[in-house]
Amino acid sequence: MNPSLTPAQVLAQPFTLPNGVVIRNRIVKSAMSESMATYDNRITPELVRLYERWAEGGTGLLITGNVMIDRRALGEPGNVVLEDDRDMTMLKAWARAGTRNGTQLWMQINHPGKQVMRSLNAEAVAPSALPFENRELAAVFLKPRALTEAEIADLIQRFGRTAELAQQAGFT
Repeated sequence: MNPSLTPAQVLAQPFTLPNGVVIRNRIVKSAMSESMATYDNRITPELVRLYERWAEGGTGLLITGNVMIDRRALGEPGNVVLEDDRDMTMLKAWARAGTRNGTQLWMQINHPGKQVMRSLNAEAVAPSALPFENRELAAVFLKPRALTEAEIADLIQRFGRTAELAQQAGFT
C-alpha cells in the first residue's frame, strides 16, 4: 500500500479477496441483527430500503444480520427466516437493493444452537446438552438438548437450502 495515501484514499481503494472477488472499496457494514422482519419472520419493505440506502451510500460490502435456517430456532425477535422460496419476490428485492452500485451483499446464515432465548423458542438444540455455566446466561437461554444424527443432517441441508435461495435471489 502506498504510504502517501490519505486514510480516505485508502478506504476508497478496491480490495481483492484470494478467491478473486473484488470489493469496490474498503468500507464494510458488518453483520448485526436488524430485527426488522415481520412477526412471522418475513422480509419487510423497511429492511429492503435500509440495505438500499447503505448500498447507495457507498458501502463496498454489506453483511446481513442473522438469517435463520429454521423458524423453530430464532436468535432474536425480528429475525428473517429463509427455509423455502415463499418470499422469493421480497428476497430478490432485498438482493437488488443491497447490490446497487456494485456493492457486495453477503448473507449471514445462522442457527442459534444453544443460544436460544427462553422467550422466543420452545427448545434449544446443540451438538451436546451442555448448558451455559454462567448464571446470567443460563437464566436467558434454554438448556439445550443434544442433536441426533438425523437432526444434524437436516441442519446441514437447511444451511445449504438457505444458501441456494440467497444465491438464486442475487446475493453475492
